[in-house]
Amino acid sequence: MHWIEISVQADAEAAEAVSELFNRLNSRPDGQGGAVTEVTGFDPVGDEHRLSVTVRTYLQAGAPETDARQRQLQEGLWYLGRIYPLGVPQIRPLAEEDWANVWKSSYHPLRIGRRFLVIPAWQADAVSPGPGELPVVLDPGMAFGTGLHPSTQLCLQAMEDVVEPGHSVLDAGCGSGILSIAAVRLGAASVDAFDIDPIAVRATEENAALNTLPVAIRAFVSSGPGGWDGGLLPLSRGWDVILVNILPHVILELLGAGLHNYRAPRGRMILAGIIEEREPELLEALDVRGLRVVDRLAQGDWVGLVVE
Repeated sequence: MHWIEISVQADAEAAEAVSELFNRLNSRPDGQGGAVTEVTGFDPVGDEHRLSVTVRTYLQAGAPETDARQRQLQEGLWYLGRIYPLGVPQIRPLAEEDWANVWKSSYHPLRIGRRFLVIPAWQADAVSPGPGELPVVLDPGMAFGTGLHPSTQLCLQAMEDVVEPGHSVLDAGCGSGILSIAAVRLGAASVDAFDIDPIAVRATEENAALNTLPVAIRAFVSSGPGGWDGGLLPLSRGWDVILVNILPHVILELLGAGLHNYRAPRGRMILAGIIEEREPELLEALDVRGLRVVDRLAQGDWVGLVVE
């Protein structure tokens, strides 16, 4: 069997968008995502030097749907190129090399913040976290959240100073479950997670199972507040920390639905996924609801806010 490889170079932000395109249009035969993200510029344990990201996907040569799917992928990349800086897509034939496993060599452990070490699942036995490091084992699939995107990194960095042992945590828009797992690593006593996409909820559950966690993550499909009473709220008092790593318009929708009212007394929210030009709009929405920003993190054009 032969394959056609489509690859494109991108920065970390654009790589998430390309991955979503490849996952949506070209999932793997086993039902997992079709995007393969190669990250270079790291030493063997994941220290960043000059980050370079290449996203790849593979089509079965000669299959009936291949030509149409290739056109869709190329058109999608063209449109993304109008929004993000992308390299010219490279297309090449590829001989059979057990491609389903070869792509895994492209992933490397990634250090984020002071303590987090994100480890690909198949490297978990070979990578030993250093003293004080908190491992988060992930199997990259269709859900958002490999740790590459600045918004995910900002959220993890903020969590190090906000999530404390014994806290209850809600992960709103859980994606891959990376933030939920990180919350448990920081000592959270309970973690609930929701996403509108059932695939993301399943990814959260599967990734949680890859980690030896002292606390079970409760994941469920939801678009936000509504019908949560009747046992969902921890101790009937709300969550100590609510994580919201989603796009600004979704954050505004969740605030409009009253997500902030589900905080425990003295509870905080960490908001990420905010492009800098949309920050004033978010700040106004927070002010109207009597919420104030107590910490602000930034990386490139992306902003993370800690709110109480």
